[in-house]
This record gives sequence, structure tokens and C-alpha cells, in this order.
Amino acid sequence: MDNSILSLIARRMEVAKEIGLTKVKDGAQVRDASREEAVVKDFTERARNLGLGEEMATIIADAIIEEAVRTQLEQDVEYLQGKKVVVIGAGRMGAWTARFASNRGAAVSVHDPRGTLDGYDNQRSPDQGAGDADLVIIASPLGTAKEDLRALLSAKPSGIIFDLCSVKSHLKDSLREGVANGFKVTSVHPMFGPGAVTPRGRNVLVCSCGCIEADAAARQLFENEGAIVTDVPMDDHDRLIAHVLGAPHMCALVFGRAVSKSGLSSKDLATARGPSFTTLCTLAKSISKESKRVYHDIQKLNPHTAEAIRSIEQALDELRSASLDEDPAGFAKIMDDERNFFGGWS
Repeated sequence: MDNSILSLIARRMEVAKEIGLTKVKDGAQVRDASREEAVVKDFTERARNLGLGEEMATIIADAIIEEAVRTQLEQDVEYLQGKKVVVIGAGRMGAWTARFASNRGAAVSVHDPRGTLDGYDNQRSPDQGAGDADLVIIASPLGTAKEDLRALLSAKPSGIIFDLCSVKSHLKDSLREGVANGFKVTSVHPMFGPGAVTPRGRNVLVCSCGCIEADAAARQLFENEGAIVTDVPMDDHDRLIAHVLGAPHMCALVFGRAVSKSGLSSKDLATARGPSFTTLCTLAKSISKESKRVYHDIQKLNPHTAEAIRSIEQALDELRSASLDEDPAGFAKIMDDERNFFGGWS
């Protein structure tokens, strides 16, 4: 429990730090007395509802506020100061990327034919302004990323270029062609969504396209923020992702689908739910609220999706047989195998 409390406080400081960067960028004051008062009030009300003492809640709230202020006043991470960054895509990940870069001192412009992003210079075409940009990040939808990449390369950009796509098969030939033509191209896959405040402590994959300079620049950008950066061969990426991204999505949807088709009402299920049911429901509910197009593209555009589905089907067949068998040995073996497989994980 203590570890959980400290982990949540650390996450809250991560949010505070990012808010501080936005305040500096926008010229706002670090301290806001009315906001601090509201935080303390919210803490005491929540504590009262939980049966906790208001005095303790006030002490905790004050301590968190002071630590957040200290974090905001002491930080200095403007390593992109003076750099020009172009973000292709104004969706949720594009917005995350634009905020991430601008908070670290970059002058950011955005292009997306499907819409604009408030607070940034919005360009008319993917190649506009990219020619002299220090960094161009393709955060457009999977289905349009290849077209955007080709349009971008036609502007002959001199800076570092990388995409953030979660599937690479439909892009890799164009990415490698870009390197062959002298462009500084690499490919990146942040293993987190736009809900993450920063990359700190999160996995980021770099798939080299043959340009060492671009690979190093991408690594440094995320390592500066405390990300765990791993090199993954481009040709291995999608098979790995089919099992660590596509399959979890699929399993969560299968669980949600099975529960919704059980014939039991959500109210009846909620009255009897336990920890396992709640955990899986939270995951299924979260995924059901994500972009339908993005999640379908993750499955459809990955050539290894069928392989992942076969693994799920095989596992269901084995579980069906073991669960209905009078002899518990088969079921026990499945649990033993999984305990051994996950035994070294933290």
C-alpha cells in the first residue's frame, strides 16, 4: 500500500512538472492561490467521505502542493529551445506530440487535412515548413501515414524524420527508401497512448531504417525524459506488436463481448463483482472508448494479426477441454505453465 501511495504521488509530480512547463511557455505564474485552495478543499471533502480526518487530509494536500511548486520552479528541460518541429497529425497523439515538443522549447507547427490544433501554427500541407525543420514527427493515423510520409519527403527535409505508428509493415519500404535517398529517417513506437503525461518509465521502441544519426536523435529525445528505449529490428516489430498490443486489445474485447452476451444485466453483475472481474471490466471499458478506426487499423494493417488470433483460439480450446475435464491435472498444468512463464516478470 505504501508503494502504491508513493507511486501515485510520483505520477502526480509528473503531471505537475508538465503543467509547470506549460505555465512557463504561456507566461503564467507558477502559484495560483485560488487553485491551491480548491485542491485542499477537495482533499478534505474526499477524506470526509472516506471516513478520514480532515486535518490529516489538509497536511497531505499542503505537502503535495509545496512539492509540486518546488518541482515546477526547479525544472529546466528546454533542450528543444530554438528548434523547429513539424507535427503531422492533429489527432490525440499529434496533440500529445505538439504539447511535448512545445513545452520543451520548440517552435511547433501542425498539419492535418482532417482538422486543426488550437494553439499552434497550422500548415496547409504536410511539406509546408518541413524543409528547414529540425524535427518532423508523423503522428497521423495508420491509414494515412504512408501518404503523409511520401508528401513530406517531396519537400526534401533536412532534419530528423520519424513516425509514431504502431504498425510498420505498410511503411517500412517508404521509410527505407527515404534513407536510401539521403534523408535522416527512423521509426519510433511509443508503447503508450496520449493519456500518458510523459514517456518517463515507459517503453519506447526504435526501429532503425539505416540512418544512425536519426536513430540516435530519436533515442535521445525520449531518453532525456526517462523513457526505456529499446532497439527493435524493423522486420521483427509487427510480429512482436501483434502479441503485446493487438492480442491484449482482442482479449479485452472478447471478455467484454462475452459478458455483454451473458444474459445478465450490468446491475446484477456489478453487485457480485470481485477484483478479477473489476480489473477486466476496467480494461474492456477503457478500450471500448478508444478510436474505432485506430484500433481496427492496429489489427487490420498488421500482417501477424491472424497468428495472434490463432494463439488465442488455441488457448481457448485448451482451456475449454481442461475446464470441463473431470481430471484437474490439465487445468493445473495450464496454471503451472503460466506461472513459470511469468515467473521472472516484475
